[in-house]
Amino acid sequence: MQSEFAMRSYGLRSGFRQRALLALSGAVLLATVAGMRAEESWTKSRRVVDLPITVADSANQCAHLAVLRIPPAVFSLPTGGATVSGTSIVHPDAKKGTSEYCRVTGEIASVQTENPPIRFQINLPSRWNRKTVQFGGGGFNGIVISGTDNFISAPGSISPPLDRGYATFGGDSGHSGMNGKFGLNAEALANFCGESVKRTRNLAVAIMKAYYGRAPQRTYYIGGSKGGHEALVAAQRYGADYDGAIAYYPANQNQAMVLSWHRILHASRGSSWLNPAKQKLLHQKELESCDELDGVADGIISNVEGCRKVFAVAALRCKDGVDTGDSCLSDPQINGLMTAAIPLEFAFPLAFGVTGVGPYPVFAGGDVQGIVYGPNDNGLATVYNILADGVIRYFIQQDESSKPDEFNYLAWQRRIQQISTLYDATNPDLDTFKGHGGKLIIVQGTTDMLVAPAMTTAYFNQVSARYGSQTKDFVRYYVEPGFGHGGGAFNLQWDSLSTLEQWSEHGRPPFNTVATDANSATKGRSRPICEYPAWPKYSGAGDVNRAASFKCVVE
Repeated sequence: MQSEFAMRSYGLRSGFRQRALLALSGAVLLATVAGMRAEESWTKSRRVVDLPITVADSANQCAHLAVLRIPPAVFSLPTGGATVSGTSIVHPDAKKGTSEYCRVTGEIASVQTENPPIRFQINLPSRWNRKTVQFGGGGFNGIVISGTDNFISAPGSISPPLDRGYATFGGDSGHSGMNGKFGLNAEALANFCGESVKRTRNLAVAIMKAYYGRAPQRTYYIGGSKGGHEALVAAQRYGADYDGAIAYYPANQNQAMVLSWHRILHASRGSSWLNPAKQKLLHQKELESCDELDGVADGIISNVEGCRKVFAVAALRCKDGVDTGDSCLSDPQINGLMTAAIPLEFAFPLAFGVTGVGPYPVFAGGDVQGIVYGPNDNGLATVYNILADGVIRYFIQQDESSKPDEFNYLAWQRRIQQISTLYDATNPDLDTFKGHGGKLIIVQGTTDMLVAPAMTTAYFNQVSARYGSQTKDFVRYYVEPGFGHGGGAFNLQWDSLSTLEQWSEHGRPPFNTVATDANSATKGRSRPICEYPAWPKYSGAGDVNRAASFKCVVE
């Protein structure tokens, strides 16, 4: 008896590409799925991607995708199958430089029908370069990532992947709404914690197979923050599926971050709160002490380790430690800052041996406005509170009426460790990804107060300890001075996708990489992107706004 997927596909006109996932019996479909995976494995072992494919009669072929019903057998993880809810041809726009593509939207059903689906969007260019980019989300996700925009930190001068011939796709990770309430649903939480990465990827390949008649020869993942976590999930858990991943400031240690955010938040309210004037004072004094340690006064603290040695917050202490105005810091305010500057050591280990987190770069130009300190002293409007509240209330305590303000993590050890195992992407075992030929690029900013640079560095050090001298064969880690959580004194722009392409497809590892600054006041200045632990130091001659005047050093 034919499957629903096959029956709905059988009547397609002969001009529409007859492919392996279409017009097949249920028994043959299973064999086709296996063959599809074998083809993926074979094509990915090839170094150079084949010539592009041009789709004939794209409008009709796109419309015919609306009949697709993808059965559970296509997915490696349990699902209720998937349906396409809409298709449309998006015509090219010569003025905007956009290309024609087929937009496909739909849902991947959960195993339990009452649980939320994974909503997705897939974009299929009419001239396909046989490659695909999966886009990561952000925060609590909950909205469909369209995949039509450019990737994170891409220069404004380059075209998005879709207009470069990539099939692109993204999803909502298995729930709607941008708060943590979905954490009360175990299946939705598992999807958010990483399983949606695999399910969405399986779905996208099946639709590409139906449209183009073949699977992609290269699959890349790009994301930042939560999307950076997902990029590491792709490499760690599903390494055979991905040829490359780019993780910007990856929020890969959820429980460690939440526990530290909660701690810092409580130490930064009330009399410990810094108003905007005091935040500005702190930053000015940091620059006075540390800006020129890299050889030039440019508003960027590049020598972070040197800064830790010379900057003393005690020099800002008000007389007798009592707040006397905006020209100094009181003892409670200094103590609040020290809470962020001192690593938090946990009373019990998290997944893969994580025992602590921090320090946060609060004394190295860290971006505290809106993240640590809100518009008033109660901390409610801070990013720390918004994110930590959702995780504590719904993921850990699983009680909407709970009071995260009174949360004591010591009483929740078992649940925290359980969530850490389910969520955190801290596994240094990248054997499958490495064996598959995968390449991983990790980018971290020195001023990120959400994803502490020390946290990302700790993960990279775990990977380096496992692979030793082989680490550089497939992982590159860059720490950019002045770059924060998608902004900062140096708002990094870099065509990391082209760098990954050259490495993955032509065996050319990153070399002399350069980033430009997107900030309006300093737009266009450039700096070298140095491999950790190096940082850019001014050579003493040349234009201070050009990367060529700097060299990557380790001191």
